[in-house]
Amino acid sequence: MRPEVPANVGAAARTIRNTGLEGLSLVAPGDWRTVDCWRTAWGAHDVLEQAQVFDDLASAVAGAHTVIAFSGKRDRERPALDVREAAQEVAAMAAGERAALVFGAETSGLTLDELDLCGRRALIPSHPDQPSLNLSHAVMVAAYEVFRPSEPPEARRARATHDAREAMLTLLREGLLAIGALPPANTEGFFGEWRALFQRADLTAKELRLLEHMARKMIQRGSGSP
Repeated sequence: MRPEVPANVGAAARTIRNTGLEGLSLVAPGDWRTVDCWRTAWGAHDVLEQAQVFDDLASAVAGAHTVIAFSGKRDRERPALDVREAAQEVAAMAAGERAALVFGAETSGLTLDELDLCGRRALIPSHPDQPSLNLSHAVMVAAYEVFRPSEPPEARRARATHDAREAMLTLLREGLLAIGALPPANTEGFFGEWRALFQRADLTAKELRLLEHMARKMIQRGSGSP
C-alpha cells in the first residue's frame, strides 16, 4: 500500500522469488519504476514486470480467500496474530486458494479502515526500543514464515526397527558383561542407560550392524577367543 521508496518495491519482489510466493500487487505506488527498484530486485525482475497496480486495496485483494494485514498498531478489540500463527493459517489453506499479505506505507503503515477491510491482522514482534520495521524487512519476515511450513521436510534416513535395536542390545549386553564393563549384580539396572541411549538414537541398519560387530568382538575378547 502506497510504497514510498522504490528500492523497497524491488526488495519485496526479490523476497517473493526467494520464498517461492507468487504475485506482487501495488496500491497507489506513485513513480516506482526506478533504477533503484530494479537494482534491489536482483534475480526477480520478472516479478516486477508482472506486478499489478491498483487504485485501492479492495481491488487488490479481490478474489483472495484469506487477507492478512501486517501492522504494528495495537488494538485490544482487534487482537493480532503472531506472524508465525498467520503463516500457519496460510500454509493450511486448501490447494487453489489464495492469500493476500498486506503491508502499509513506510512512514504511516495501514490506516484503520484498511486494517478493518483486511479483517485479519498479524504482528511481527520486535524490540520495544525500535518497534518499526523497514517495509522490505517486514515483507521478508512474513514471506519467510509462510515459506517454512510449506517447505517439504528433509528426507529422513531409513532407521532400524525397534526390535532390531533390541537384538543388537542383547548382544551388546553380553559383550559388556564379557569385558567386565557391566557388573554381574544388578546388571539390568546398570544396562538400562545403555538401552535408553540406543533406543533414542536414529540408527540405520548399517550402523546397527557396526554395533553388533563391535559387541561380538567384545564377547570374543571376553571369552579369550582370537
